[in-house]
Amino acid sequence: MFNPYLWILSIGHLVVDLGQGVLPIITPFLAVRLDLSFFQVGLIALAFTFSSAIIQPIFGVLSDRYSMLWLMPLGLFLSGFGLALTGMVNSYELLLFAVLLSGVGVAGFHPEGSKIANYVSEKGKAGASMAIFSVGGNLGFALGPMFAVFLLSFSGLDSIYGVIVPGTIAAIFFLILTPRFKEIVKEKSSSRKKQKINAISTRNNKVSLILLIIYVTVRSWVHAGLVYFIPFYFPAFRDIADPEYLVTIYLMAGALGTVLGGPFADRFGGRNGLLVSMVVSLIVVYPFLHLSGNWIPFLAFVLGLALISTFSTTVVFGQKLMPNNLGLASGLLLGFAVGMGSIGVTIMGSIADNFGLPVAMNVISLLPILGIVLAFTLPDDRPKSATIKTDIPLEQEA
Repeated sequence: MFNPYLWILSIGHLVVDLGQGVLPIITPFLAVRLDLSFFQVGLIALAFTFSSAIIQPIFGVLSDRYSMLWLMPLGLFLSGFGLALTGMVNSYELLLFAVLLSGVGVAGFHPEGSKIANYVSEKGKAGASMAIFSVGGNLGFALGPMFAVFLLSFSGLDSIYGVIVPGTIAAIFFLILTPRFKEIVKEKSSSRKKQKINAISTRNNKVSLILLIIYVTVRSWVHAGLVYFIPFYFPAFRDIADPEYLVTIYLMAGALGTVLGGPFADRFGGRNGLLVSMVVSLIVVYPFLHLSGNWIPFLAFVLGLALISTFSTTVVFGQKLMPNNLGLASGLLLGFAVGMGSIGVTIMGSIADNFGLPVAMNVISLLPILGIVLAFTLPDDRPKSATIKTDIPLEQEA
């Protein structure tokens, strides 16, 4: 668990996902500058997550077939460069292009990074290892709002170009480390061929994978909807003038939840982790949106802790369902399924335009019910009951 390369990957994950926390905060400023509707705001989220997430399975397939470690430094640079352009454009079309460019950088980094994180994990601790990798991304997402506020304090959107600095520094560092990463891939790929694969073996792995993707889609609809609409909802309906701190609390709690969620899944099973996550989220989200006073930051913390805790769990679950296609599994669970959240933001934006933002937020608060149902349909992946194709219990494997 103290493999230095795992923590380096986590730091890279932090940097590449920093922009995902910056974009929701600068979106209201972009909306004012370009006179955008809620639907157009949703399209910004859709553009970013289409390029950063929905196309990730394509990079995942390429990652499984070819060695494309150069995508990590390139992705780190593009993720910051594209966002830097958002403060310079003067049309909605150019804004969407800049957001798309940033998203492509994010998409290039994740499959390769998560695959190497899996390779260097200790036996029986894949969840904990993926949690370390994932917590970097969640921390980046959480620190993004503060970083955005810091940059905006200088010259508003005109100073947002500073977001390019962390990505450029990280890109140079990862470029230097690329030869070592190539050695790790070669070593681990060779050793894995000689070992039994820790996998879930059921007759309906494809069905289970689809259900898992739908689960992550539901989680992403709730997660992305809250992140993008908290800056609009709380000033207008809860009398909180500066709600950015709520986004930060929510995302920082999510980073902590990711650290706890991985080991929980290793011990009690991923399915149980997914179920607990949605049950707690369902209990907390409605009061968070409707109560006042000191309860709001506390509920933001509990909601982030619960909802985001399964980010690493779902990736490991998917890799167990697709043990021979780790890059594709990562692309599907980190990318495509998470990216579907942007479609949810677009739909919620349309609902907000036509029926009011409170109605859209109430719809978001009911989505965990579907998540609970989906969690019950997934196979039990606990070590004592999960099996590989030879029907040997995982806990008895050599």
